[in-house]
Amino acid sequence: MGIIEGIEWQDVNESLPDDEMTVLLYHPTLNEPVWLGYYFQKFFYDVQGGQHPNGAVTHWAEMPFGPEEHLFL
Repeated sequence: MGIIEGIEWQDVNESLPDDEMTVLLYHPTLNEPVWLGYYFQKFFYDVQGGQHPNGAVTHWAEMPFGPEEHLFL
């Protein structure tokens, strides 16, 4: 049985994640536009430490919970 979990994308012009919270980043001009990353002191960084200039990341989303036991209700 599969598990469906929704992802709610946030526009960076409307809200930003807490500093250093791991999130999904959407960078529409990359070949692979969705990356793990974080926000720190007014910039987005991918998990490899690459800084993304302001405006490059357009959306972010909280990490999904994954297949935890309570999701099998």
